[in-house]
Amino acid sequence: MAYLAKMPARDVVLIVEDHPLVQITAAALIENAGMATLVAADADEALQILTDRDDIHAVFTDVTMPGSMNGIELARLVRRRWPDIALVVTSGDNLSESASLPNGVRFLRKPEEYASVVDELLGDQSSRAVPDAVGA
Repeated sequence: MAYLAKMPARDVVLIVEDHPLVQITAAALIENAGMATLVAADADEALQILTDRDDIHAVFTDVTMPGSMNGIELARLVRRRWPDIALVVTSGDNLSESASLPNGVRFLRKPEEYASVVDELLGDQSSRAVPDAVGA
């Protein structure tokens, strides 16, 4: 087992998505880029994972999902509690101006911009920064 300690650490991306097919698609895109993934079906499960683990580097979340909060609310909470975690929010719908995202959170429309998920998550590896964008 000592050989495992010599393996380089992989970035871990938490995917928050309630649709199994979308979970699988997102995980495949991210894993093909060399990152590890974890999946949560809603914000409550995601928060539990984030609380239990200290190796999450990014959260990729849908806006609309069951549970106590949506993806935008989750992004706001994650930004406050874990400011170094990169955040990407995705939806098939346009975001309204009232649904402003926290600083450093990237919005991607699915499925059109889905392929750029990996590019966004790889972004600036040194600072984990992701460019601001609302509804674009």
